[in-house]
Amino acid sequence: MNLDMNLNEKYVKLFSWRENPFSFKILPDLFVGYMKEMETILDSIRSTDKFSLLLGPTGSGKTTLLKFVTNRFDGKNIFYISKPPKNPEDWVNIFTGFMGLGIRDRIFSRKNLNLYNLGEWVNRKINKRNIVLLLDEGHEATLETLEWLRTLTDQIDNLSIVIAGLPVLDQMLNENLETFIRRVSTRIELTNLTKSETRELVKKRIEWVGGNDIKPFTSETIQVIYEKTGGFPREVIKVCNNLVQKAIERNISTVDPNFLEEIQTEMPRRVSLGSVNNLPSRQKHVLELLNKHKELTPSEVVSNIEMDSYKDKENAIRSVNNILKRLLKDGLVSRNRRGKTFQYKLSDKVKTMMVNA
Repeated sequence: MNLDMNLNEKYVKLFSWRENPFSFKILPDLFVGYMKEMETILDSIRSTDKFSLLLGPTGSGKTTLLKFVTNRFDGKNIFYISKPPKNPEDWVNIFTGFMGLGIRDRIFSRKNLNLYNLGEWVNRKINKRNIVLLLDEGHEATLETLEWLRTLTDQIDNLSIVIAGLPVLDQMLNENLETFIRRVSTRIELTNLTKSETRELVKKRIEWVGGNDIKPFTSETIQVIYEKTGGFPREVIKVCNNLVQKAIERNISTVDPNFLEEIQTEMPRRVSLGSVNNLPSRQKHVLELLNKHKELTPSEVVSNIEMDSYKDKENAIRSVNNILKRLLKDGLVSRNRRGKTFQYKLSDKVKTMMVNA
């Protein structure tokens, strides 16, 4: 508690903030950018379109946009789900939880409700009202869960669904659920903020905690933040938080180019599709293998590569280990321990880029 109090006192002393504006919080009221995309979603809802897809890489602002849309509607008519259920039967609990069970429902209907009669029950409850379901992390849904959701939309009148997910969701639907994809009337893709929108995001966050404009950052600093993050909202917040913490450590009240030069080795490297494409061929090949096989140990990587370019297996393992360590340092892969070795996989951002490519 004392540590928190001391830290808050530093925010007040150095920046006149009541707290850190760049701690990661979903703040729909501070939504920035994507105005065209937001209006497209709102239009699809007003038109009672059955399905809309909201696609974008990790950290592009999908959740914030969904919650911003939620706040634009009467809470009685729209509900947000942070993750899809694993079991299709859970749709019964989700809809009854949102619609509410009256006394008669509790006595006669609840024990008899199932996926096959849920649509009829919902139609009676909404009585021709329009309702909206916003489903986040749609790429994590099972095919069976999505197929039942499609079935329910056929049965329930005036139901609109917006599903947000990584771009791989669109690919998954096209390859496996043709009847589902035919009902998708709107696709919205989030990419990244512009430089001016990046500045506005920083400004809104700072003013939210009592600060003034973009201070302690300068315009030159915002330019660097934009270049380092590519305008991905979550990365912008992450980099700003890192800079603020470094400034507090050094008791610096202005984050300008001189300060950035001082800590430039500690600034995160921007990952872009171009930087991935320009990697040495062996590094690119390892990334392609991880993209294909999801997770691999160094030995498993070696078992999937051509040995012609290596002296022997020992040389290949040593080379692959060095490549994986380099990719890990550059933020292109992550790893988890598996027994006495490590299992490597693509970072979320690189995974999204390779899907889009």
